[in-house]
Amino acid sequence: MKKLVGFEQIGFTVNSQYNCAYGTIDGYQFVVTFLPQPRQYSIMTTVKADEETGAMEQYLENMDKGTFINWAVYKDNAVVINVKNQKALDVWALQKIMQDVALASSQNGYVQCCRHCGEEVAIYPSSINGHIDLACESCLARFTSQQPPIKDVNLPLGIVGSLIGSVIGIAVWVLIYQLGYVAGITGFIMAVCAFKGYELLGGRIDKKGVYIAIIISIIMLAVAEMICLGIEIHALYSDYYAISFFDAMSVVPSFLGESEIMGAVLGDLGFGYVFMAVASFSYIRNIQKRVNTEGVIERIG
Repeated sequence: MKKLVGFEQIGFTVNSQYNCAYGTIDGYQFVVTFLPQPRQYSIMTTVKADEETGAMEQYLENMDKGTFINWAVYKDNAVVINVKNQKALDVWALQKIMQDVALASSQNGYVQCCRHCGEEVAIYPSSINGHIDLACESCLARFTSQQPPIKDVNLPLGIVGSLIGSVIGIAVWVLIYQLGYVAGITGFIMAVCAFKGYELLGGRIDKKGVYIAIIISIIMLAVAEMICLGIEIHALYSDYYAISFFDAMSVVPSFLGESEIMGAVLGDLGFGYVFMAVASFSYIRNIQKRVNTEGVIERIG
């Protein structure tokens, strides 16, 4: 099933910015969130019973999981169902899951409520620091007033951390290269380590940090390739001349003037950059989303 396709057919509103759709099924409000990285759907509604008997937990435990449902849980007034995004999945299958939950809620005396305060008041699809939720106006106002200030980023230390992290990627690239391979996964490792390094020493990742980590990853992948070339030069000439590794690195620019060597280097880098872009896309997109939604509490419907 393509992301959030067809929800309008069951009367839901789609919010592409937050990767979710929301609407009412048989008197109960639901929000369905698409989780890009695991490529799954999360179905949520919020209900409570005046006299809790454990009926909802029992229903979810014994429900027919079929081919789509990974797991289901009822906790803190929220029913959450995780659904596999398979080709056979469609909006009608999701609607059937929600209809069954609504029926079980109605039959067992569960009423709609705010997940956080438990009050039987109007609830709204909301984004709370990037997490899709169902909450009442009062709780949203309370969360906003209690929101701690966003921690300042130490930019210089963040850059240092990103550089240190990228060294791990360089080491992996060089090691695999010495084994006779050019592994594209190294580009992904380089990017992850650069981001983690920035976050660890800088305090947190911010918008500047995203771009800085990407630039450092790109530069350091080229540095790793130059080191590999220097190692090859040293191995080739050390049997004939008293040449150190630093001597070998100093003549790398001269060797790059040879079209055959330059072609091989560009081929390695092209492979590494393409795989870095493909493998890191979802990871970087999720970080960008976290950066953009950090500290943001708002209704989305």
